[in-house]
Amino acid sequence: MESMTGYAFAEKSNDNFSYSVEIKSLNSKYLEIYVNLPKILRNDENEFTQILKKHFERGKIELTIDIFDWNSAKPVSLNTQLMKKYYQELETLHKSLRITEPLRFESVLLLEGITQKERTVLSDKAKKDIYSTLNSVIAKTIEMRKKEGAVIKKDIQSCLGAIAKDVAKIKSVSKKVVEEKKDILKSRLKNIAEGNIDYTRLYTEIALLAEKLDINEELVRMNDHLEKFKVLLKDEGQVGRRLDFLSQELFREINTIAAKSNNSEISHMVVEVKNHIDKIREHCRNIV
Repeated sequence: MESMTGYAFAEKSNDNFSYSVEIKSLNSKYLEIYVNLPKILRNDENEFTQILKKHFERGKIELTIDIFDWNSAKPVSLNTQLMKKYYQELETLHKSLRITEPLRFESVLLLEGITQKERTVLSDKAKKDIYSTLNSVIAKTIEMRKKEGAVIKKDIQSCLGAIAKDVAKIKSVSKKVVEEKKDILKSRLKNIAEGNIDYTRLYTEIALLAEKLDINEELVRMNDHLEKFKVLLKDEGQVGRRLDFLSQELFREINTIAAKSNNSEISHMVVEVKNHIDKIREHCRNIV
């Protein structure tokens, strides 16, 4: 079982620069991938996205790569032809406006397009290092997700055990409830009939009462859902949505039991079961 929450970070240096690779993984209904890259790596965005898709099936995955601390200065060149044109135009304007101050040559250097820095290109070796680091960070993120998944699995199993115990108690109490209701019904009918009981009517009323109070089907389905939970918890694939669906089914059954039983003791146990189911549902939203 794998959680959708994870994090990993790595920072390294080579001969030309330092760089960092960071992955954040959060809950999401589907797989969402966000890639934040420096300008020099923008052309590789699709390749980074495809790598992440191979390793993650669900969750909001945010990859951030940063390049900093360049060791070598970028070569600078001057556009001399453009400088001459600028200077000639400025000299003409200078004369026409009758400006007495001399035209400073350094002011031309500040104009657009005069200085040109050569574009930095990453070497194949540098790119290979970054991709290698990315794979390492992905592995660490998945490792963290699996560790958290193991903790979640243990907690879900604990909740399932508690629910199973409460279901068994509810089943035991429900039998007593039916018998108690039968005795109350007999007593009331006897008082109404002043001792002359119409047994045909009595048995009919008891049958209707027993049917109304019968929660055996709901208890059977709950136990069936609990068994399916145990099977799914052993699955290595995407189980989050299926577990969430099963927890909804458990909630539906326990609500029906609460409505049918009309007993304070069972009502208290129903509240406990609902608390455990809510906890399971919360966990399911964080499972791949």
